[in-house]
Amino acid sequence: AIAFYTAIGASVVSQILYIRGNELIGANRAGLFINLVPIFGTLLSVLIVGETFQLYQGVALVLVLGGISLAEYSGRKIAI
Repeated sequence: AIAFYTAIGASVVSQILYIRGNELIGANRAGLFINLVPIFGTLLSVLIVGETFQLYQGVALVLVLGGISLAEYSGRKIAI
């Protein structure tokens, strides 16, 4: 069951949804959000595995979210 979920759920379904998301919002905006993968990995390891949240992880979270917001804000400003 775990191997089936990994093969179908995590591999096929996630790729289909990612491609659909690219179609909906465009490749430029979707490319920014790929940077959220390590953030979700860290948060899920804290919630599921019980790891402790460290200061460097918090700094990385702020930097990634700040970079995404800067890119989004500058993209809207140029489009006007």
